[in-house]
Amino acid sequence: MLISRVAGISLRGLSKHKMRAFLMMLGIIIGIATLTVIVSAGKGMQKKITKSIQSFGPNAVMVSAGGGKMFGPPDDKVTTLTLDDATAIKESIKGIRAFSPFTITLEQSIIYGNRNSTAPVVGATPEFADAWQWYAEKGDFISDEDNASMSKNCMLGRTVVRELFGDQDPVGETIRVNNTNFKVIGVLTGRGTSPMGMDMDRRVMVPLTTAMKRLFNVTYIGMIRMYIDDASRLDEVSKTVTSILKERHHITPPQEDDFRVTNTMSMANMAKGVSRTLGTFLALLSLISLGVGGIVIANIMFISVNERKKEIGIRRAFGATAGDIKKQFLGEALFVTIGGGIAGAVMGLIISEGLAVIKRMPVVLSWEPFALAIMFSTIVGLIAGLQPARRAAAMDPVDAIKG
Repeated sequence: MLISRVAGISLRGLSKHKMRAFLMMLGIIIGIATLTVIVSAGKGMQKKITKSIQSFGPNAVMVSAGGGKMFGPPDDKVTTLTLDDATAIKESIKGIRAFSPFTITLEQSIIYGNRNSTAPVVGATPEFADAWQWYAEKGDFISDEDNASMSKNCMLGRTVVRELFGDQDPVGETIRVNNTNFKVIGVLTGRGTSPMGMDMDRRVMVPLTTAMKRLFNVTYIGMIRMYIDDASRLDEVSKTVTSILKERHHITPPQEDDFRVTNTMSMANMAKGVSRTLGTFLALLSLISLGVGGIVIANIMFISVNERKKEIGIRRAFGATAGDIKKQFLGEALFVTIGGGIAGAVMGLIISEGLAVIKRMPVVLSWEPFALAIMFSTIVGLIAGLQPARRAAAMDPVDAIKG
């Protein structure tokens, strides 16, 4: 029997029982829609992770005060990292292109005129620019003279500029940081979001000496940033830094480290690992949903075969072979699953786009959901429809006509 004829007969059979066909489709639609959202969100998450890692910077090793495995700035009260530690690391490791100790104090009050904002305040040296590959977009960067004189000059990130100045040029203006006046000498280039989701453009940068002695009166630093010449040495440098600090801080097992060392490679691997694990778990749930949908289709088709005995018998009486009957019912199963798969993929893309707009969730729309929909729907259709089709084909024509 020609494929076109099989398709026509299968569609006519489904059209007589529209509600039944829809119920069979429903499980496939839900499963494929879920899978489509997962694929779109997974690709969006990977894109966001890649962008965040780029914001963190290439060939970078970061030392943070405080232990634990979490990335990001340390708690303001952690005092375990000092400038002497920074000096010891810098003198012991070769091949460092840029080296920058700095402090970071979160959620500080920033005021300009009648506008106010909150932002982390970073105390930095001029080497911060090369260590982060992060330079002044407008104006000047913090200088050696600023640090030598503990000047009250500062730089602003784009987010702070937008909130305090709008479209006005902030360079040369005076802001207040915790009731201390600072002159804006520059604006940092845009950096985006960190791997931990922080807005890196929400910050005020001041000289390191000014932050330590004038603003916060501390003798410790929060972090050290190193830019390494050779990316293949990231793990080697990280291990060397760990060894130096363990020795300086007199840490022996089973004591936990009072610092943490991360690098670009380990951060990327951890972020991708979390994304992959979550994606696998959600994909498994959607496949279970497809499996349940397949079971529902098989059961409904068994019921349909029993109810349509007379139809099967009449077709056999007019010359249809057992193979023709088998193709008809298998075709019906495939039409249901493939149609449901395409509908589910479309629904999934619409839901993904809605999540992107309403929830600001990162999603990437692509052709892959349609390819997966066709593949999985075909597999489910063949598995779910094969046994009912065999039963229909095996019926005795005489008994079938009697019903």
